[in-house]
Amino acid sequence: MTIVKQRETELILRAARLYYEGHYSQDQVASKLNTSRSNVSRMLSDAKRLGFVEIKIVSPTHKHEALSAQLSELLKIKDVQVITSESNDLTLNTVGRAAASALLKNLRDNQTIAISWGRGLEATVVNTHSETLSGLKVTQLMGSLSSVNTSVSAEEVGRNLAKNLNAQFVPFLSPVVVSNAKVRDSLLEEDSIAKTLQLARSAHVALVGIGSAGSSSSEMVFSEFKVSKAERDELVKDYAGDIAARFYKKDGSPLSAKLDNRVIGLTLEEIKNIPRVIGVASGAEKVLGVVGAAKAGLIDTLIVDLACANSVVKSLQPTAVKSA
Repeated sequence: MTIVKQRETELILRAARLYYEGHYSQDQVASKLNTSRSNVSRMLSDAKRLGFVEIKIVSPTHKHEALSAQLSELLKIKDVQVITSESNDLTLNTVGRAAASALLKNLRDNQTIAISWGRGLEATVVNTHSETLSGLKVTQLMGSLSSVNTSVSAEEVGRNLAKNLNAQFVPFLSPVVVSNAKVRDSLLEEDSIAKTLQLARSAHVALVGIGSAGSSSSEMVFSEFKVSKAERDELVKDYAGDIAARFYKKDGSPLSAKLDNRVIGLTLEEIKNIPRVIGVASGAEKVLGVVGAAKAGLIDTLIVDLACANSVVKSLQPTAVKSA
């Protein structure tokens, strides 16, 4: 095993940064480091061997143009992207890459991004990187859920997004669901919570996962409320989907004022008022959530996979499904 001295490590890193980040040629790197081109070539090989440089080959995402246009018309959402997967790529990862591209497309210096939670957002964040933007802030649309895996929680997704964008992360230091409206009102008076809510309200872009009746992610959120069986049976009759722990009916209207009064986070109307809301959904089971979100006018850019898109078309135009 070769032992690399500290001084040599620093030189290898300098060469790698000049070549891969600075886009200098090997001859130019050699000149800057006062060494030979052959030494630069060796150092670049060492940089990869030692794990200082990782090269990742990413296949382009493919948009199903006809289905995207059809869905845009049906849902009245201007920007719809139906993403198809390569045979060797996971669907969620492909959707995540498309959502990451949509997020970065119009992002500018000193803007604020507010996020919800979920596997779709986790996949988006993994694929979101930028070294050129400055002054960015990332925060949460709502408090933290106790029943979800850490990796897909709003706090973890937000923290990782901030890291990948060299942004400031402002966590939402509160549970998302509390026992009653009185507790919620008391917490909303806390200065730190009030400031985070205001930062989320003033966000330039929101990145949200779309939950839906029948999906496991939505079931986890619903379980936080601990409602009685009778209440639950009544609610599920109209329940279509959820965004940031806010539930809505099939027509897009809020599902239950009683539930909403126990949530600490932005309301559906406040989310709608954010200038650009990017919604991410993957899987046929997300159909009701996507349709309800569209009817509520919550989404400006919708990123979905082929299975979700076909299910939405089938639900709205049962005799005219355009499958890939």
